[in-house]
Amino acid sequence: MARPRTPIGTFGDISYVKASGNQVRARTRYRDDDGRVRRVSATGLTKREAERNLKKVLAERSSYRAIGELTANSSFSTLVEVWLADLDLEGRLAPSTRALYERNMRQLVLPVFEGYSLREITVSKVDRFLKALAANKSYSMAKQARTVLSLAFGLAVRYDAIEKNPVRDTARLRKPPSQAMALSAGQVEAIRVAVRSWRRSPGHSGPPPDGQLEQIIEVMLGTSARIG
Repeated sequence: MARPRTPIGTFGDISYVKASGNQVRARTRYRDDDGRVRRVSATGLTKREAERNLKKVLAERSSYRAIGELTANSSFSTLVEVWLADLDLEGRLAPSTRALYERNMRQLVLPVFEGYSLREITVSKVDRFLKALAANKSYSMAKQARTVLSLAFGLAVRYDAIEKNPVRDTARLRKPPSQAMALSAGQVEAIRVAVRSWRRSPGHSGPPPDGQLEQIIEVMLGTSARIG
């Protein structure tokens, strides 16, 4: 039978040879995600240390499919700049939305994650960040931060810099219950008085109001319609 092919992302047997400085070199063959098998090695003072160093090198090995400016070792700050440039390149967002995304990223997210590389940002880190933001600031801020984080990491996945978007597996943000507010009878009457007297006192130039505002308010009060 033919020897089974090494699965992508795994390595074969480890061999050891003497290296300079009385060190030991641990070597193995690793199959990268482009399908090719490459030799990877690391040294240490003992076989055990060399093996540990080799496995660390393999764990931190960047994807051979990673393209452009992004790899798993890229900083989060680099991802932000590439993501913003990609938004401008696509040109699908309204200028106000584009500005909102950048503001949320730079003010809410970047100060927390700028010290990490992409491989170091895990689901648990993102989950804790979003929960803390919702608890200490607001649900709205946490929701906006989640949106821009997911979009940026989505780009990193498309660039093959990381395997999956860490935002997708975070806990769902729960909107806190809100209490409905209603006007009292006295407040309603105060609004009616204010509308009836608006721009009808002496000294105002131009024609007086035509009464439509009072009618609109009465319709809204009678039907419980909301401005939204």
